[in-house]
Amino acid sequence: MSLPQTKRSYVHQAFNQGLICVFPTEVAARSYLVDYALHGKHHAILAERAISYDTFRGYFLPHRETMAPANSLTRQLFIHQLLEAGSLLRFFLNPAYPEMNNRMKGYLAKLLPSLQEACEAEVLSNLDAPMRQDLLVLYQHYLQFLDEHQLFEPRYEKPSIPDDWDRSPSYCVLFSDTNPEAASLYDQLGRPSFMELRPTPGEDPSVSLEVFPNHLVEIKQTLKRVRELLDSGVETHQIVIGSTAEETLMDVLREEALLYGIPLTIREGKSVLAYSSGRFLNLIQEVHDEQFSLESLKSLLLDPGIPWAEGEKHRRFIKRAVKQSVMHGSLYGEDQYSSLLGDNELQRWYEGLKQSIIAIVQAEDIEDLRRKLNHFQDTYFIPTQWVGTPGEDVYAFCLDAMGQVKEAMEKTGITAYPKIFSFLLSFLENKRYVFQQKSEGIAVYRWPQVSVLNADYLFILGLDQEGARCVERPLEFLPQQIEKALRREVDTSEAQFRAATLGEGKRYLSCHMRRYEGELMVPSYFLQHERLTMYEGEQDAITDPMAAELFLYEHAALPPVKATASQRDWFLAAKKTVLSERADDYTRHPIKVDLIARLKDEQGRFHFSPTGIDQFDHCPYAWLARYLYGLTTEEYEVQPVDHQRIGMFLHTVYQRFFSEIRDYDPQAMEMYKERLYALFDECLVSYFGEHGPSPSMRSWIIASYKEKIISILAGEAALFAHGRSVAFEATYEVEQFPLLLNGRIDRVVSLNPPENTQVAVIDYKKGNPDVKRVTEHLESYQLPLYRFLLTHSNAVSVVNASYYSIKDEKYYTLWDYEDDPFAILCDEQLQQRLDSLLEAVQGGHLMATPSKKHCGTCPYRSLCRRRYATP
Repeated sequence: MSLPQTKRSYVHQAFNQGLICVFPTEVAARSYLVDYALHGKHHAILAERAISYDTFRGYFLPHRETMAPANSLTRQLFIHQLLEAGSLLRFFLNPAYPEMNNRMKGYLAKLLPSLQEACEAEVLSNLDAPMRQDLLVLYQHYLQFLDEHQLFEPRYEKPSIPDDWDRSPSYCVLFSDTNPEAASLYDQLGRPSFMELRPTPGEDPSVSLEVFPNHLVEIKQTLKRVRELLDSGVETHQIVIGSTAEETLMDVLREEALLYGIPLTIREGKSVLAYSSGRFLNLIQEVHDEQFSLESLKSLLLDPGIPWAEGEKHRRFIKRAVKQSVMHGSLYGEDQYSSLLGDNELQRWYEGLKQSIIAIVQAEDIEDLRRKLNHFQDTYFIPTQWVGTPGEDVYAFCLDAMGQVKEAMEKTGITAYPKIFSFLLSFLENKRYVFQQKSEGIAVYRWPQVSVLNADYLFILGLDQEGARCVERPLEFLPQQIEKALRREVDTSEAQFRAATLGEGKRYLSCHMRRYEGELMVPSYFLQHERLTMYEGEQDAITDPMAAELFLYEHAALPPVKATASQRDWFLAAKKTVLSERADDYTRHPIKVDLIARLKDEQGRFHFSPTGIDQFDHCPYAWLARYLYGLTTEEYEVQPVDHQRIGMFLHTVYQRFFSEIRDYDPQAMEMYKERLYALFDECLVSYFGEHGPSPSMRSWIIASYKEKIISILAGEAALFAHGRSVAFEATYEVEQFPLLLNGRIDRVVSLNPPENTQVAVIDYKKGNPDVKRVTEHLESYQLPLYRFLLTHSNAVSVVNASYYSIKDEKYYTLWDYEDDPFAILCDEQLQQRLDSLLEAVQGGHLMATPSKKHCGTCPYRSLCRRRYATP
């Protein structure tokens, strides 16, 4: 019994017969040349003995020295001209919605290469009259366009054998059943004797398809097998990986391979716009299209892949915009950045950036666009060449693409194109860039290109029914009710599966049943042939080094699994950093003596405000991070509701009101209401402009607070009738060496004017205050400290301390007469807190005190690493 044929024997047999072999792709041609040189009969072969199908077909096409082939650019420019001139199309374009024409340009341009086949009589007779008319009109105009501009459409050219053709060499099209055009070319040439079609030999029935539950398990198991091969001494060039669903699986494969320490060489490049320099062009367009929204500007200005010259200014601009609740700008007219930013330098810088971006997006010819991009680069980039990721030069590639657009415009006689920048982006979106990688790794190809390749170890992932299906649809735009024969559909899926199963070495074909997009089906080919195996992971044994690491962390026991090289490197690096005992771990140990001095001012005093005391009371280490390390929290997101800014706005309304009336008169209630309403409107404009922060948010602020703002009048009449407001946002400080205590009080009310010896302190809260009544342990020492400051600095009695909650529309009073037991209790708790605080600071005992309540919202928890953080 003869052995079944393999890919190598199948190809080598053709080489040994002296045939020139035609392969589906250039990659396959080069691969089998190398394979024959290493394993073939003669160990040497001429390079011209293996060619790609595209090269072979080109031998039989007419060569037009005075004409140029049409390409995607010239096709799109033709459609642009056609629509600008007033298209007669009525089926593909709806005259009632002319704004949709731009979206249809790309679709119509893709139809052009197939128009000749679509306009054949047998196809047209099956179409409705409107579609038939549009196809004929489009075809006639396109032929006229090609003739006028000395262009030809390659798909319209009929192959024929040249008169001077040398018939002595014989050509063999290998894997011909995987190429739907091969049989058609053979028939068009009249079935010449020098040409032979050889379909893929019979399949290997021993190869089955392994079915995984999801794509992550499939990728991890595949990489684990690859890792084992590499550890056993297999070279990277002996392994080939293929994958379907390139957009979904390739990034996951790349990231997981990095974890397993497996070097990959992705043979299929990414879209130009996926690289940093290509992404920069896309971000420019997004900023313009979103009318300079803060989110689009953040994406552009904070992108670390772009060589900005003034990154710090960008961060200042973003922080200022967030602080002022600026959500968006505009292309023309009023701009929130100009009206609300409140920083002249940043406003001038923004206006310059804005005009540069508008000039780029609205350029109408390539040279103008090139000048605007060069100006932008000279103004905002560092003065060095931008090459992006090592080994790639995508920005230069994009500039070369601009030259191609200019050349296409010249060929088609177009001098201007409205917003040519967006046209350039649509062109770049479909172009792929493959940069030269210096380090060799395991080659990764897309499906079905990988199916005919040969390797000692071949892994093909994601072969589900839909993803692995290979169907040529040259007339895909035709209605589905037209039979497949007229639509020229050819399904080569089965031939690709047969080719994938052949080979000398190990072949691992797999698919998965689920990924983020949803449920998937196994291919009917393997199901019908009963060649499916279900993956069954070892439930008890741990064989994955990543899973072993988690097991070790949880159980402090190491399974018998060898660590990857990357794991070893990470561990050695961790031993020198996070796993070593920190000399400055002040979350568990007192700080050094010399650091205590840094907490003092020049007079040797420790400064404490109500905020500092409360923070220290919750966690001394949080206070240390703020006042020793100087760490502050920065907000880069404009919240839908900026509660802090709304609170400042409401504070200002009350401050202006009480500073105007000074002495409160319960009889003037109606006048007070009118004035509060007027002040609300005035402050709303001063804080948010005429229309800010947004129409809906402005309406919400008015609806939520304008009526509530007057509720304070009733509480004021009950507590402080005929009182006199004597201080607003006033700062007080008292030295109790070595402590210097200070505080800023929202309002001080004299209860016995004009002597002003008995006062009340008031603090406004937009929401609920932390303390509504005095308890054994205060959550906040704010009002007790205010009493302390006023008593010791102004020699007055603080007989009332109250929070006013705008949300609840009421006062919360902690005490309301001088010798109130609650006031005395607050004095005692404050003094105890100050004594223990001073003792802790002087001794450097500022260790963390983790708690569920305070750690949950602490901004320094990643530094502390005592709770809610991975060690």
